[in-house]
Amino acid sequence: MGALLLEAKHICHHFALADGKRIEILRDINLAVREHEVVAILGPSGCGKSTLLRIIIGLLKPSAGEIRYRGTPMQGLNPSAALVFQNFALYPWLAVQQNIAMGLENLPIADEEREKRVRRSIDRVGLEGFEDAYPRELSGGMKQRVGIARALVVEPEILSMDEPFSALDVMTGETLRNEVVDIYMDKGSPVNSILMVTHSIAEAVFMATRIVVLASNPGTIRTIIDNPLAYPRDEHHPEFVKLTQKLHAIITQAVIPDEPVTVHAAAAPQPQVIQAIPNVSLLATMGLLEILENEGEMELSELAKQVDKEFTQLLLFVKAAELLGWVITPGQKVLLTPEGRQFLAADVNTRKQMLNAKLRHIFIFELILRMLERSENHELEEEVVLSELAILYPHERPHRVLRTIIAWARYAELFKYSSTRKMIYAFDRPAARPEERAGADAGSRGA
Repeated sequence: MGALLLEAKHICHHFALADGKRIEILRDINLAVREHEVVAILGPSGCGKSTLLRIIIGLLKPSAGEIRYRGTPMQGLNPSAALVFQNFALYPWLAVQQNIAMGLENLPIADEEREKRVRRSIDRVGLEGFEDAYPRELSGGMKQRVGIARALVVEPEILSMDEPFSALDVMTGETLRNEVVDIYMDKGSPVNSILMVTHSIAEAVFMATRIVVLASNPGTIRTIIDNPLAYPRDEHHPEFVKLTQKLHAIITQAVIPDEPVTVHAAAAPQPQVIQAIPNVSLLATMGLLEILENEGEMELSELAKQVDKEFTQLLLFVKAAELLGWVITPGQKVLLTPEGRQFLAADVNTRKQMLNAKLRHIFIFELILRMLERSENHELEEEVVLSELAILYPHERPHRVLRTIIAWARYAELFKYSSTRKMIYAFDRPAARPEERAGADAGSRGA
């Protein structure tokens, strides 16, 4: 076992609300990263994976606890770590070699050494011939190669990656995963260990030597699993499949536990449950019901194969269906409920009425309706709602959450949205101007 490199001790993180209350993101996280290992942080959407990664490498200060690097408490950014972002984060006005050189901007090194490091990084990730190209000329895979090269140019001991392959097509992601493993295995590489965040179970099993599974609300460590499989790894090997299935079961329990969350009465002192809204299409979720209609129930793994979805992505659709009362999820099964069958049998208008009644009892929809009732002209500016979402769902992207909420509400005829005016308004309030009507219609296909 390698020497202790990084250590997170009793890490907690929260966001403070205007009324003095707190939303807890991470609770009592204890995690060690040793030399010569690849640690993957895996967990459901919104469990605080990216927040934890940023705290560990020093980009974000925790509310409590400390980070130690080689036994010494760390203050600020860890100079021995470099981060590869999910969305590439390239400067569009800089060519490839200039983007890579930006990683050295704050290091006191000579120009000759700077150029040598840039050339070496370009060679490591296969960017020869693209040195003078601009990001707009590159594919997604090539852009991420630039992001990896920019991280490698500082010769980091710890290469940190935040879902670096999620924005890429399947084949490109597969290629880059293999290449990152090759960099880790290369004895001439400065990279000692890799710390990565991923939503993909198969990716974690393919790359990591140790897998940390987080639970959510708040983020806590559910379990840590060693992965002894030798590199290179074969996704069809029985041991690979066995470990994947084990993680399927753990993640399923993290996202859709057998024990339902108890919603306490308003008079009780417990905090109100704020349900997460899965970022999925309602129409696609209804399609899930259609598949279940004939079978009545299906194993999650079989359902994932039938709909051709990544397992963790499928769980979002299942979670949405469960939130709406259409399915239940005992163990590793998905069962259609009587309410789900009733919804399937209904015509379009009846479906809208049923969904309208259901959404009124989900916290965020109920909150927006109350805000509309209190507002002048029964309208709300988009920015007002986004501010609320940023507080209620600090680990999510507010604009993405809002798009999902609006799409669901439109289908249920709960409230409307004008994209031209950036306003949400009550469904029964007429759109007075033609441009407002056009804006309300725009994007309604997202349900």
